[in-house]
Amino acid sequence: MKSETLWVPSSKPTDYGFENGLQVAKIDSGLRQGKTIQLATQEDMRRLAEESYNSNHINKTVEQLRDQRYIRVFSGLGSVGLEVAIFGNENANKIQAVLYGWGGDDHNPVAIREASVLACGNPDTAIVVVNMPGVGNSGMLPESVRKEIRKTGSYDSLGEYVGPVIDHVAKDFDEVSVGGHSLGGRVATSSVAHMESKVNELRLFDPVGSRKMGVVALGWNFIVKEGMELIRYGKKSLSPSAKKLGLEFLQREDPKVIEEVGKLSEESSVEFASPKQGWRQQFLTDPFALSNDGLLEDLLKAAPNVRNNIIIFVPEGSHLTNMRDVARIVGIVNGEPKSTSAEVGLYGILNNHTHNVMNDPTALAIVYGAGTKDLALSA
Repeated sequence: MKSETLWVPSSKPTDYGFENGLQVAKIDSGLRQGKTIQLATQEDMRRLAEESYNSNHINKTVEQLRDQRYIRVFSGLGSVGLEVAIFGNENANKIQAVLYGWGGDDHNPVAIREASVLACGNPDTAIVVVNMPGVGNSGMLPESVRKEIRKTGSYDSLGEYVGPVIDHVAKDFDEVSVGGHSLGGRVATSSVAHMESKVNELRLFDPVGSRKMGVVALGWNFIVKEGMELIRYGKKSLSPSAKKLGLEFLQREDPKVIEEVGKLSEESSVEFASPKQGWRQQFLTDPFALSNDGLLEDLLKAAPNVRNNIIIFVPEGSHLTNMRDVARIVGIVNGEPKSTSAEVGLYGILNNHTHNVMNDPTALAIVYGAGTKDLALSA
């Protein structure tokens, strides 16, 4: 990296209204910061929001999200069915998996609002979203799996289910990339390690679990600190709220077809049953796992199955991650003997943005759609 400027925590006020647009800079493992990259101006973000919410586009997105698929994965740990939806350019030759953060549900008006912008901002890509266990129609993980996740902080055992689902959906496309934000970044990482197809790129947006935090501290930072940040971003958002757009919850319906993956000939098919007590995953499993430091272990397992790039974005003002911790992890992974050409690149999201910058749909779409050539300008 040419620049010798050291990254330090910003003392500037957070740019909730994106007056400076969306700016990032590459950060190396020694915390040296590269040149500022302008991924989008405020006007770019405003224009993207306007284009995303025209009636034809948003109605198409809603119809695509209604067309849910239900894929049951058979594993030695037990079978689990997961609900997925594909939207955007379904005729594209590449597909991008986008895994939700905590509580994400593609039936939710907020998720529909996000999907419309993701599709508009990435017109040459099909996008698949996966409801996590206990959300929507997605079944619960076996108790033994939830216990392992709580104990270790690793999402490897959940990746054993989500990875094959992405593989199954991606078989109709030439190229597959995987990404996720917050909790979704952790699941995306673990899923890649369990995919048969070689992943073109793994892209993570502020993945939680880079350090031991403790469940009380995690709850305080997530609910109180980032909860206040979410309100501030909402007041300054360049996108209209789901309520103003007139979006409503999509009705949940039992799947008409159950697709099966990994079922042995002697195994019996399982009838669909809607999940019960999904809160056990969200409240009794994820908080304990994310308060642990499982990201490094999962990233080391995933890296050999990534063909080109592993890109991590961390908002410099995040209350859930620390730039120093993630930079250390990047240094360790890049220092490992390589069975892949992929290198991990860390990019700080500047202007003191916090974890909840990802809840602005335009920012989310721009982070997922930023070209690697543009990002390389900081090297």
